[in-house]
Order: sequence, then C-alpha cells, then structure tokens
Amino acid sequence: MESGIPNQRGEAQLSVIKAWKEQKITKVINKTQKKLLEISGWEKKKTTKIESELNKIQRKMDMKKMEKAEKLRSKKAAVHAKAQDKKEKVQTRRAQEILDAEEEASRFQAMGQVPNKSSFSCF
Repeated sequence: MESGIPNQRGEAQLSVIKAWKEQKITKVINKTQKKLLEISGWEKKKTTKIESELNKIQRKMDMKKMEKAEKLRSKKAAVHAKAQDKKEKVQTRRAQEILDAEEEASRFQAMGQVPNKSSFSCF
C-alpha cells in the first residue's frame, strides 16, 4: 500500500495544478474578452464620430452645390433675358428699316424717280 500513497499524492498535486491552470486560463480569457470589448467600443465611438464628420461635410458640399447651381441658373436666366432683349431690338430695327425702305420706294414711285446705284449697296 505504500506505493499507493505517493500515487494519490501525485494525483492530488496534478488535480491542484490542473485546477490552477484552468483558473489562470479562464482569467486570461476573461481579461482578453474585456480588452477586446473595450477596443470594439473605442473603434465604434471613433468610427461613429468620423462618419458624423463625413456626413456634415457631405451636407455642406450639397448645400454649396445647390447654391452654386442656383447662381448658375440665375445667370443663365439673365443671359437668356438679355439675349431676348437684343433679339427684340434687332427685330425692331429690321422692321423699322423695312418700313423706311418701303416709304422710300413709295416716294421714288410717287416722284417717278429711279434710286441711285449707291442705294443698291447690298448688290
């Protein structure tokens, strides 16, 4: 039986060592889990802040884009209005010149005269 006593003692030691090892491993795992959760929280907080900044910048860019587009539309409308005014003036002048030519032709006809060659400047 003497041989059984040291064997029991060795088994008890192994059991204590195994329990100690399991406790250490559990402690390491728990500590690691806690650190990983802290890192994940930090990452999420930083990522959220960065995304918020990106959204803020995007909104500013969208506002500037809309303002710029509105200014350009306004300029386009002003150019169109000015072009319409110029076209109107050209057409008014054309109508007046046609009227003048018709009146002059009527005078030539009434007087029985033929216009000078200098009047045919377009030929």
